[in-house]
Amino acid sequence: MEITEDDVIQSLDIFTAVPVFLLKRWAGRGTNLAAKFRSQIMSQYSDLSMMDRERVKRVLEMDVSEIQEILERAYIRTGKKQLKILADPSSRRFIEVNLREVRGILDGIL
Repeated sequence: MEITEDDVIQSLDIFTAVPVFLLKRWAGRGTNLAAKFRSQIMSQYSDLSMMDRERVKRVLEMDVSEIQEILERAYIRTGKKQLKILADPSSRRFIEVNLREVRGILDGIL
């Protein structure tokens, strides 16, 4: 299964729910947001369709560089600043930290 910018655009509300100034701060600090939303992640994952679970699994297996390339393409198409922040190389640690946390949260479920 390939993840594309279309997948990001279809899930845009996830990215734009966070105000730009907060995302920029959290990304800059490498904040572990996934740990703060552990129960919501587990709950919402269990409500996903099999196709969406496969998408989540695929994203968790991807390299951060690949994820950021997809985010960059989605930013170019949408102009959403949250995507630009996440696509920036300086956000790499933030993405790594949160991917690692989500992997740990979903370990055994996947």
